[in-house]
This record gives sequence, structure tokens and C-alpha cells, in this order.
Amino acid sequence: MAARTSVNTPYQPRPLNFLLEYNKAWQHIVATDSTLRDIEIIEVTKMLACGKPALGCKGLHCEKKDCTHSKNIWFTCSSRACSRCGKKSTDNWIVQQIDRMPHCPWMHMTFTFPDVLWALFRNNRRLFDKLCQLAVDNLLYAANQAGLEIGIFCALHTFGRRLTWHPHVHVSVTLGGINAHGVWKALAYCHEKVEQRWRHGLCNLLLSEYESLNIDDADTHCRDFDEFRRFINAQRQRFWHVHFAKKTQHPKATINYLGRYLKRPPIAGAKLAHYRGEANLSFRYLDHHTGQYETEEVSQLELIKRLIQHIPEKNFRMIRYFGFLANRVVGNQLSKVREALGMESHPPRTPALRYGQMIKSFLKVDPFECILCGGRMRFAAFHAGAGRKNIINEALSRRGEGLV
Repeated sequence: MAARTSVNTPYQPRPLNFLLEYNKAWQHIVATDSTLRDIEIIEVTKMLACGKPALGCKGLHCEKKDCTHSKNIWFTCSSRACSRCGKKSTDNWIVQQIDRMPHCPWMHMTFTFPDVLWALFRNNRRLFDKLCQLAVDNLLYAANQAGLEIGIFCALHTFGRRLTWHPHVHVSVTLGGINAHGVWKALAYCHEKVEQRWRHGLCNLLLSEYESLNIDDADTHCRDFDEFRRFINAQRQRFWHVHFAKKTQHPKATINYLGRYLKRPPIAGAKLAHYRGEANLSFRYLDHHTGQYETEEVSQLELIKRLIQHIPEKNFRMIRYFGFLANRVVGNQLSKVREALGMESHPPRTPALRYGQMIKSFLKVDPFECILCGGRMRFAAFHAGAGRKNIINEALSRRGEGLV
């Protein structure tokens, strides 16, 4: 067997970090773009500090007294913009949801609305709180009319395949529910009525919120409420696409699909791995209109701006649960649903993945094993960094300093 050779390769930063930091692109955006939201600066700043001395670390030392080996494990950022931290959150969320959801027929639905309304939601992100409720409104109504309690989970997405602004709602719903006697009954949903109630509900929401809406640069060209009402009513007459997918026996595929984007950036680092600092870079995406893969070339700054616009506001919940999955009732109702479906009432839960497990599965290395003697590495000290709050405040203070 040939001897293994050691090759010293130069340090390669994570692709997303390199995109942001090369040629000081992110610093330039912060200094010159007055439209940046606080949350964009905060989350990107945390992400760029992830696993670096600024956030501090815990020191480990081998448990054997005659061994001198020590190492530091740098703290991570838990930012929604960080693909590294998002990987752990995503894997844990997927495992928890697959364990939690009942084994019964499910349907995945996608709720969209006309592109002329998208900018209104970009300028008024607080409206996102009501989008999921509007999407599931008719489903809950149909279940109530049938005397059933159904299960629903939905997720808000704000991007399309090209990473541009394209808000829409993904909904997964059980094709049945339990009645007052704890018996499971099948239930179907009328596509036409679901689409109609979604369309009118969203239009009515925008009209009711007119006084507090920011319609600047929203492509409405409306000067007063009468013009805005005519504009919204014109959209009310259009076709709004609500896609009903084929039914499945478990929402596992949907959970895996949504998990890829809910707690991670909308583009995988692998798609940026080819970037080496060119003025422009390209990425491939699936065009739903043609069914073909297309390639788009954009500038470094343009791609960064496309990515950061999808960072949600602080404490915004991307996933919402309704029916017997709603947080206030799921503890009592889910066991009844499982019993009605002939499932185990309290199945064993898969424990959340921890740091050591993830490193072992990804790198095939035990991070707590001493590389010198094979002993166990034990906690020895805590080392504080500059502090998350300090680096965030410093980043916020630089905003607009390059504007004349």
C-alpha cells in the first residue's frame, strides 16, 4: 500500500464568506447602501464572525496528566444567514418533524400571487405575519364544516430559483382529520374554492392596511386610496396560481424540501465554490416555465444583495402550525390522532444532533479524542472574544459612512 502523503493546501474560506469578503464587497455595501435593514447587517456580521476569535471559544485539554495536547473550539453564530449553523438547525428540525407528523395521506400546496404585489410585501414585511393564516383559511373552514380537526404546517418563502424577490407560501395539510369522537375521517379540498378564498383574502388584507402601507417604489403607481382600490380589484380579477401536488402517505419529502431553505441561506455553498474573485459569477437554476436548467450571470454585489434581502426580521417565525399541530393543542391532540390512525401514541424521539455527532458524521473524526494519545479532551477554560454585541454595534455604526 502506498504511503499517505501530506499536502499543505492554502486556507480556503467558506464560499459564502469569500463572496462577501473578497474585495471588501460587504464593507462597500454597508457603507454605500442606505436601504439596508438592521437585521441584514446584524445577521451577516454574526455569520462572518462565526467560528472566529471574535466570538470566543472554549479550551479543551487532554484528560491524561502526562499529555500536553490542548485545543480550542470556537463558538458559532447561530445566524440565519450562516450555512454552517443552518446545517445543524436544519438537520435537527427535519428529524423532529419526521418523528412528529402522523402517517396518513398528505397534500402539499403552493400559494402564489401576482408579481405586481410582491414589492408591497418587500416594503411592508409585517404583512407576512398574516400570509400563512390567509393560505390555510379555506382549509380550516372546510374541515370545520365537516366537523373535523386537520393538521397543517406551512412555511413562507421569499425567493424563487433566481434568488430574486418572489414571496409565496408552502402548505402541507392532512387529507383527513379526527372528529369529536376521535375517529379519523378522510377529507378532500376544492381547488377552486381554496384559490378563490386566498385571492379575496389577500386583496382584502391589502385594502384594509392601506393607511399604514409603504407603497413607495412598489410599482402600484397609485396616488390615493381610490386608485389603490382599483389597482387591487384589477388583481382580484386575475388568475392566481395555487398548486396542488399529488398526495403522499407522509410529508417527509416536503419536510426535507422546506428544511433546506428555512434555516439556511437560499443558495448552497457548493454553488459558489467555483467563485475565485471574478467581477461576475454564474449559477444554474431550474426554470419552471421551460422545465430546463438555465445559467444566469450576475455581479458579486448583485448576488450579495439578492441573498441578504431574504433574511427574515428578528423573531419572525418562518414555520406556522395549525389544527391539531397548533402549539396550544398539539400536546393533547397529537396522541389522539395517532391513536385514531393506529400509530404508537408516544413514539421514542430521535435526540437532537450535537456538535460531536455532526463532526463525526461529516469529517469522520471524533473532535473530543486526543490526537496524541487517544484520551478524551475535557473542558479546561473559557476564552471571551470581542463579543457579539460589540462587533454588531461596530458594524451598524459604519452604515452609510461612504455616502456623500
